Amino acid sequence: MTDLEASGVTIYSTCRSSIGYHEQHHLRRLREIAGWVEDAGYRGALIYSDNTSIDSLMAAHAAIANTDRFVPLVAVQPIDLSPFALARAVSSLAHLYGRRIDINFVSGGFSRDLAVQGDTASHDARYRRLTEYATVVKELLTGGMVNFAGEYYNLRRARLSAPVPPDLLPTGYVSGSSPACLQAGEALGVPQLSFPLPPEEHVDPDVPKNKFGRGISVGIIARADSAEAWRIAYQRFPADPEGAARMKLLVSAGVSSWQPQLASVPIPDEAPGQTYWLVPFRYHHTFCPYLVGSHDEVARALTTYLDGGIRTFVLDIPREPDDLWNARIAIERAVAAMDDPARARSGQSSSAHAAELA
Repeated sequence: MTDLEASGVTIYSTCRSSIGYHEQHHLRRLREIAGWVEDAGYRGALIYSDNTSIDSLMAAHAAIANTDRFVPLVAVQPIDLSPFALARAVSSLAHLYGRRIDINFVSGGFSRDLAVQGDTASHDARYRRLTEYATVVKELLTGGMVNFAGEYYNLRRARLSAPVPPDLLPTGYVSGSSPACLQAGEALGVPQLSFPLPPEEHVDPDVPKNKFGRGISVGIIARADSAEAWRIAYQRFPADPEGAARMKLLVSAGVSSWQPQLASVPIPDEAPGQTYWLVPFRYHHTFCPYLVGSHDEVARALTTYLDGGIRTFVLDIPREPDDLWNARIAIERAVAAMDDPARARSGQSSSAHAAELA
């Protein structure tokens, strides 16, 4: 458990897994990012699952084999493998390495990927299927004999020969922001992961909240100086008309509710004093919003998310180790503000490395 996890806050980063991105260096890059994440004291990193990516469980295996404490947060789509196959893979990694993986249960994906596999289920039906899927996985992992008769899955006297030790059971999440996702998360007793709207919208008392918790996928570019953070942000994510056109096409053809939500947020590309930044999403550089600014500016935005009940942060793919350390400074200051506002204003950090960067 990391220092931040002791306070109830969990941080993951993200590992790149798309096929075609410098293929000859794929394993090296995976190992490199996993090492950065472990050194920075994060719990682990998200590993995507889609038709253009390395198999997420294979990537998780490689990451575990080359780290000591790193926990892969593996995205799992029910149409890719059976619940028994997933439970057996989790058990195998636990018994081979004495290590755990966490699971991000994903209901859908890109429309083209669903079409390729002949998946024509509606949005809400996919969450019903996901609920059954995750229920079966959880029952198998705890070692019981599973008899399950549902709309999508039927198992009879199914049992893992090697149940997962209790201390290596995965932490589970369900991915999405729709009412159907909320219902699935509460039925399963797990938190939701979604892409965040501006911070102030998460503290609105009328926003439905999963009673088992929530997390967000967000990029963070934080530095000691706000101007330096924005210099890096503009350099990495320039306005690109072709990228904007690709994103509009993706949103129009999408099957998820979060993409239209983000696309409709009325925040200009240039907004002085605004930490929440949508340019990386709008111009198809990545799929999440960013928080950009000084450590304290980003910490204030993060504090608002924490006030709204967010306790898990999945950060975008880092370009360099300093991205992770500087983001941690901001998160630590936000967490400190929950219990001790004076400490947060003083900018204290529990990490020696972070103190050096600050």
